[in-house]
Amino acid sequence: MHQQQIYVITAAATVIIGLLVLGFFVREGIVTSNIYKQGVKLYQEKDYKGAEATFRLVISRHPSNDVVRLLLGDCLMQQEKLEDATAVFQELSDRAPKNVDARLRLGMALVKQDKLNEAVSVLETAKDLLLAQRNTEKAESVEQVLQQIRTQQSLT
Repeated sequence: MHQQQIYVITAAATVIIGLLVLGFFVREGIVTSNIYKQGVKLYQEKDYKGAEATFRLVISRHPSNDVVRLLLGDCLMQQEKLEDATAVFQELSDRAPKNVDARLRLGMALVKQDKLNEAVSVLETAKDLLLAQRNTEKAESVEQVLQQIRTQQSLT
Protein backbone atom coordinates (compact mmCIF):
# COMPACT_ATOMS: atom_id res chain seq x y z
CA MET A 1 0.00 0.00 0.00
CA HIS A 2 2.94 2.30 0.59
CA GLN A 3 3.97 1.92 -3.07
CA GLN A 4 0.43 2.87 -4.19
CA GLN A 5 0.52 6.08 -2.12
CA ILE A 6 3.76 7.10 -3.82
CA TYR A 7 2.13 6.60 -7.24
CA VAL A 8 -0.90 8.67 -6.23
CA ILE A 9 1.27 11.48 -4.86
CA THR A 10 3.48 11.43 -7.97
CA ALA A 11 0.45 11.49 -10.26
CA ALA A 12 -1.15 14.33 -8.28
CA ALA A 13 2.09 16.34 -8.34
CA THR A 14 2.41 15.81 -12.11
CA VAL A 15 -1.16 17.00 -12.69
CA ILE A 16 -0.66 20.06 -10.46
CA ILE A 17 2.59 21.01 -12.20
CA GLY A 18 0.92 20.53 -15.60
CA LEU A 19 -1.99 22.75 -14.60
CA LEU A 20 0.37 25.43 -13.29
CA VAL A 21 2.35 25.41 -16.54
CA LEU A 22 -0.84 25.53 -18.59
CA GLY A 23 -2.14 28.39 -16.45
CA PHE A 24 1.09 30.31 -16.99
CA PHE A 25 0.88 29.98 -20.78
CA VAL A 26 -2.81 30.89 -20.88
CA ARG A 27 -2.15 33.96 -18.75
CA GLU A 28 0.89 34.88 -20.87
CA GLY A 29 -1.22 34.60 -24.04
CA ILE A 30 -3.96 36.80 -22.62
CA VAL A 31 -1.49 39.44 -21.42
CA THR A 32 0.31 39.47 -24.77
CA SER A 33 -2.99 39.70 -26.62
CA ASN A 34 -4.03 42.69 -24.52
CA ILE A 35 -0.69 44.42 -25.17
CA TYR A 36 -1.12 43.75 -28.91
CA LYS A 37 -4.64 45.24 -28.87
CA GLN A 38 -3.28 48.33 -27.10
CA GLY A 39 -0.62 48.67 -29.81
CA VAL A 40 -3.22 48.43 -32.56
CA LYS A 41 -5.33 51.07 -30.81
CA LEU A 42 -2.33 53.40 -30.57
CA TYR A 43 -1.53 52.77 -34.23
CA GLN A 44 -5.11 53.57 -35.26
CA GLU A 45 -4.90 56.77 -33.19
CA LYS A 46 -1.70 57.62 -35.11
CA ASP A 47 0.40 57.48 -31.93
CA TYR A 48 3.18 55.75 -33.81
CA LYS A 49 5.80 56.24 -31.13
CA GLY A 50 3.57 54.64 -28.50
CA ALA A 51 2.55 51.88 -30.90
CA GLU A 52 6.21 51.23 -31.73
CA ALA A 53 7.08 50.74 -28.06
CA THR A 54 4.05 48.52 -27.54
CA PHE A 55 4.77 46.35 -30.58
CA ARG A 56 8.39 45.97 -29.48
CA LEU A 57 7.09 44.68 -26.14
CA VAL A 58 4.83 42.18 -27.91
CA ILE A 59 7.78 40.97 -30.01
CA SER A 60 9.91 40.56 -26.89
CA ARG A 61 7.19 38.31 -25.45
CA HIS A 62 6.29 36.55 -28.71
CA PRO A 63 9.24 36.79 -31.16
CA SER A 64 7.63 34.75 -33.94
CA ASN A 65 4.65 37.05 -34.51
CA ASP A 66 5.03 38.26 -38.11
CA VAL A 67 1.93 40.49 -38.06
CA VAL A 68 3.35 42.51 -35.18
CA ARG A 69 6.65 42.89 -37.07
CA LEU A 70 4.77 44.28 -40.07
CA LEU A 71 2.95 46.74 -37.82
CA LEU A 72 6.21 47.72 -36.12
CA GLY A 73 7.77 48.39 -39.51
CA ASP A 74 4.74 50.47 -40.50
CA CYS A 75 5.09 52.52 -37.29
CA LEU A 76 8.74 53.12 -38.08
CA MET A 77 7.87 54.19 -41.64
CA GLN A 78 5.29 56.65 -40.32
CA GLN A 79 7.98 58.17 -38.10
CA GLU A 80 10.42 58.37 -41.05
CA LYS A 81 12.74 55.88 -39.32
CA LEU A 82 13.40 54.36 -42.70
CA GLU A 83 16.58 52.44 -41.88
CA ASP A 84 14.96 50.86 -38.83
CA ALA A 85 11.86 49.97 -40.85
CA THR A 86 14.04 48.50 -43.59
CA ALA A 87 15.84 46.35 -41.02
CA VAL A 88 12.52 45.06 -39.61
CA PHE A 89 11.12 44.25 -43.05
CA GLN A 90 14.42 42.67 -44.18
CA GLU A 91 14.58 40.47 -41.09
CA LEU A 92 11.00 39.36 -41.63
CA SER A 93 11.65 38.70 -45.34
CA ASP A 94 14.70 36.63 -44.45
CA ARG A 95 12.81 34.68 -41.80
CA ALA A 96 9.66 34.20 -43.88
CA PRO A 97 10.76 34.30 -47.55
CA LYS A 98 7.21 33.83 -48.86
CA ASN A 99 5.78 36.75 -46.85
CA VAL A 100 4.73 39.03 -49.70
CA ASP A 101 3.63 41.85 -47.40
CA ALA A 102 7.10 42.03 -45.85
CA ARG A 103 8.71 42.18 -49.29
CA LEU A 104 6.31 44.85 -50.54
CA ARG A 105 6.93 47.01 -47.49
CA LEU A 106 10.67 46.43 -47.74
CA GLY A 107 10.58 47.51 -51.38
CA MET A 108 8.70 50.70 -50.55
CA ALA A 109 11.07 51.50 -47.67
CA LEU A 110 13.99 51.14 -50.08
CA VAL A 111 12.26 53.40 -52.61
CA LYS A 112 11.83 56.08 -49.93
CA GLN A 113 15.58 55.85 -49.30
CA ASP A 114 16.32 56.14 -53.05
CA LYS A 115 17.84 52.65 -53.05
CA LEU A 116 16.11 51.95 -56.32
CA ASN A 117 18.18 49.00 -57.56
CA GLU A 118 17.58 47.15 -54.29
CA ALA A 119 13.91 48.10 -54.37
CA VAL A 120 13.50 46.72 -57.89
CA SER A 121 15.04 43.40 -56.85
CA VAL A 122 12.80 43.08 -53.79
CA LEU A 123 9.66 44.12 -55.67
CA GLU A 124 10.42 41.68 -58.50
CA THR A 125 10.54 38.91 -55.90
CA ALA A 126 7.25 40.12 -54.40
CA LYS A 127 5.66 40.16 -57.86
CA ASP A 128 6.86 36.60 -58.51
CA LEU A 129 5.42 35.46 -55.18
CA LEU A 130 2.10 37.11 -56.02
CA LEU A 131 2.01 35.40 -59.41
CA ALA A 132 2.78 32.06 -57.74
CA GLN A 133 -0.18 32.73 -55.42
CA ARG A 134 -2.31 33.54 -58.49
CA ASN A 135 -2.86 37.09 -57.28
CA THR A 136 -2.48 38.65 -60.71
CA GLU A 137 -4.25 41.90 -59.85
CA LYS A 138 -1.82 42.75 -57.09
CA ALA A 139 1.10 41.52 -59.21
CA GLU A 140 0.03 43.95 -61.94
CA SER A 141 0.00 46.78 -59.38
CA VAL A 142 3.54 45.87 -58.36
CA GLU A 143 4.55 45.82 -62.03
CA GLN A 144 3.20 49.36 -62.40
CA VAL A 145 5.33 50.49 -59.45
CA LEU A 146 8.33 48.75 -61.00
CA GLN A 147 7.73 50.58 -64.29
CA GLN A 148 7.58 53.92 -62.43
CA ILE A 149 10.87 53.12 -60.69
CA ARG A 150 12.51 52.12 -63.96
CA THR A 151 11.30 55.33 -65.58
CA GLN A 152 12.69 57.33 -62.68
CA GLN A 153 16.00 55.47 -62.95
CA SER A 154 16.28 56.24 -66.65
CA LEU A 155 15.78 59.94 -65.98
CA THR A 156 18.63 60.15 -63.50
